[in-house]
Amino acid sequence: MKRGNPNTWLKARAAEEIEWYLSSADVIVVERKRSIRLLGELFAHHFSKPAGLRVLDLGGGDGLVTEYFSNQYPRNDFCLMDGSVAMVDQAKARLKGRPVRFVEKSFEAYAQKGLDPDGYDFIFSSMAIHHLPLKEKGALYARVHRELRGNGLFLVFDVVAPVSPKSERLQFRMWVDWMNEALRRSNFAGEVGKFDGFPAVYKAKAENHPSRLLDQLDQLKKAGFKNVDCFFKYGIFSLFGGTK
Repeated sequence: MKRGNPNTWLKARAAEEIEWYLSSADVIVVERKRSIRLLGELFAHHFSKPAGLRVLDLGGGDGLVTEYFSNQYPRNDFCLMDGSVAMVDQAKARLKGRPVRFVEKSFEAYAQKGLDPDGYDFIFSSMAIHHLPLKEKGALYARVHRELRGNGLFLVFDVVAPVSPKSERLQFRMWVDWMNEALRRSNFAGEVGKFDGFPAVYKAKAENHPSRLLDQLDQLKKAGFKNVDCFFKYGIFSLFGGTK
């Protein structure tokens, strides 16, 4: 992130927070596994032959989603970009031995200069872009559109901002209920309630800048994307995108 941004993920001593997130993500990220499968299904539906394509994971974190794609659709070229040195190291360890290119680069730097003049067929991001304010999201989406090849696909799974305080209360309640349900399903019933305060923590963090879904769809359209839509939504967690 740019200088002055409070995003702790990009700090040199972010290891403890990263470790906590990675160990808790299946509980705190609503429908995390389903969202990854949906990303794959939309990819396979869009491309008649999902092979020989260039795929970019923006803000790829520990490489979980790239690992899924490289397992399901191995005959493609993969690149993972993240602004956190610690996360890139985690991804390298997870994807060791796989033909994946790793790039340490912030969203802001990518929005300014891009990554590869050869472009990409499919670009996606999971649980990362909410660290950008809306204006910077718009700049990022414009860069993605420029870097996509013809008939390219861009998908985002991320948290979005509710449209009102009442909607936020309802959706945060949905989030808490889902986390407790996930704990019960995972045989951690004794920990039910452990994450009840997490939505408030998420909201209070200065590094989080969730934008309303409709505003982001509008930014995608302004960037030139077609077929812009929301493909899945559960409370504040949304899967959306468009085509070139």
